[in-house]
Amino acid sequence: MAYQFTNLFPVLVGVCLTATLPVEPQSWLSLVEQLLEKMVRMELNVEAMHKEITQALDQVTSGLKDVDAMKQTVGALQTYFSDNKSDNVVAFNAHTIVDKSLATGQVLVFSNPLFNIGKAYDSGAGIFTAPVSGVYFFSAHFCLYLARHWYYAFMKENDVVVVKGVKYDGQEYVCETASAVVLLLQNERLWIECRSGSTDDLFFSNSYRKSSFSGALLHRVNDYP
Repeated sequence: MAYQFTNLFPVLVGVCLTATLPVEPQSWLSLVEQLLEKMVRMELNVEAMHKEITQALDQVTSGLKDVDAMKQTVGALQTYFSDNKSDNVVAFNAHTIVDKSLATGQVLVFSNPLFNIGKAYDSGAGIFTAPVSGVYFFSAHFCLYLARHWYYAFMKENDVVVVKGVKYDGQEYVCETASAVVLLLQNERLWIECRSGSTDDLFFSNSYRKSSFSGALLHRVNDYP
């Protein structure tokens, strides 16, 4: 309203001045019309500018919201990778079997580890203890004498059987490989167990065959279950 009075004032002054001049009524009416036309154009220009400014502010506001959303996404990703990062490198490989004739329920012990990163595998007891909760991969390679039955199982805490099998060949020396992907909680243990004992030596090795036991942490898991 103030804007309209402010812009109307020069018109009224112009009208008054025009009325005092010795000009025909048609002339000063034409002048007033011209002044009013200019005012209308000015007001339309102001409205257009106001509209453009409003649109620009809306775009800036929308852009700021997008920036905030991106910050939240980046923060969430940083939190996820910080919580789930696997700084703990855990891996081992052992290849020398201590006792080649096993009793039922006896742990198969592989000594002489090639490497034991994280010290999670006890080469004296043949037992792996998870230093962190996570998904682990284990693999065992058994090379057997001719005509020997080998009953085995991967066992974890509370006598849970992860993998089990049997190998026998009456024709030649053979090797058997077993593997498993296992979820272990922190301090849970895993080992290889003989499921049916034998007084004969079961495992054979030479320059072409060698038994081994290996494992590694694939991915650390937090807050499970």
